[in-house]
Amino acid sequence: MTWIAGTALMLLASLVQVTWAPKLTVLGAFPNLVLVIVVAVAWTKGQRPSLTFACIGGLLLDLTSPGPLGPHALALLAGAYLTGFWVRNVDPAGWVQPVIATAVSTAVYSAVLVGLDDLLNLPVPPPALAVELAVAAAAYNCLLVLPALLASRPVKREAPA
Repeated sequence: MTWIAGTALMLLASLVQVTWAPKLTVLGAFPNLVLVIVVAVAWTKGQRPSLTFACIGGLLLDLTSPGPLGPHALALLAGAYLTGFWVRNVDPAGWVQPVIATAVSTAVYSAVLVGLDDLLNLPVPPPALAVELAVAAAAYNCLLVLPALLASRPVKREAPA
């Protein structure tokens, strides 16, 4: 994937996330498409590209949010770093590890975002609600990461006979 294609993908994912995804809520949470793509990139391409896409996607989400520039980018960078570290230490061929990594990355993303919002005196949900939304978002993202992984894996072509 070229940098232009990756940036275009992150732009599309962030726009879909802030426009259509809130209409697809389950238990009050909606999918974090940018985080799902960052996890898929970390799992298939490595930590460096995922950190780059996390920064790009986070800044795009920050530009569409009413708060300051930076919280989404920092939260996505934390999730990308965690996933990149995770994939280096396990067998990347299975499907269970990326699902667990997605759940943990969603929890870290949510915790960093709520912490930064609190630090910046932005409105934050009560702790019980924040945990409930993070768990629902983690479950939602776990369902979406498998198709994202299948779409991001390189297609193996057989040599002509």
